[in-house]
Amino acid sequence: MLNEETHFEKTKLNTVNHPLSYFLLSSLTRHRYAKRGHYDKRLIFAIVRAVPVVHVAFVDRDGLPQCVPMVAAIEETEDDEVFVYLHGSSVTRIMKNNGEGEPLCITATLVDAFVMSLTPFHHSVRYRSAVLHGTTFPFSESYDGDVEAAKVHALHVTTNAICSQRWENTRSSPTSAEMKATGVIRLRVESASAKVNETGPNDEAKDLNNEELVTKTWTGILPFKMVAGDPQPSSYSCKEVPSHIRDFQAEFEAKDRAAFPEPKK
Repeated sequence: MLNEETHFEKTKLNTVNHPLSYFLLSSLTRHRYAKRGHYDKRLIFAIVRAVPVVHVAFVDRDGLPQCVPMVAAIEETEDDEVFVYLHGSSVTRIMKNNGEGEPLCITATLVDAFVMSLTPFHHSVRYRSAVLHGTTFPFSESYDGDVEAAKVHALHVTTNAICSQRWENTRSSPTSAEMKATGVIRLRVESASAKVNETGPNDEAKDLNNEELVTKTWTGILPFKMVAGDPQPSSYSCKEVPSHIRDFQAEFEAKDRAAFPEPKK
């Protein structure tokens, strides 16, 4: 099994201002626009929780790089370990590739605006992003070795990560066929970082001093956001909309608000 000491090259950086931060990896340390880098767990996990879909990168058994969109759920344990659960069809490439100690990289991105500047070179994006590195961890290490119980727990956590209390408001006892058809990855997070850009146009002095250019060029930001719409029932849905469905819009918006850095004091 690969471990953090051998698979990832660590770098000794000062994290005294981030008591709940990850020990930084050289591969995750921000060099360009370093001020945009964040290493506190609260922000990193909030960004992952706020995105409907993450992207998971891995190298398959043929040695080819792969990247797939997946739903992710974060679980923080009492002994301060952090796991990410990923689920999908058991016949997909990533599930077949899921052995113990396999390295994975997860990315999550929220885009808030396009930044329009005086020149195309200085156009940019306002964003909040997170990158997590870790290795797959066996389900047999929990629930006293009861792999099926651990897998059901992972599915419970993943379902409620999409919509709180959804597991409890469905037929939540998976059949043997459903368990066989569903693959679950348990990733132990070993290092992570976030990067946030909340800036506006930042043009060069020579362009700002060009009166003709400034006069004729619109600059600013084009903000946008992803929102949750009104629930749309199926043809066989129950008539009354349950509270966990009514609360989904507010929950979705709350996750987005939580995924910003703490205001500087």
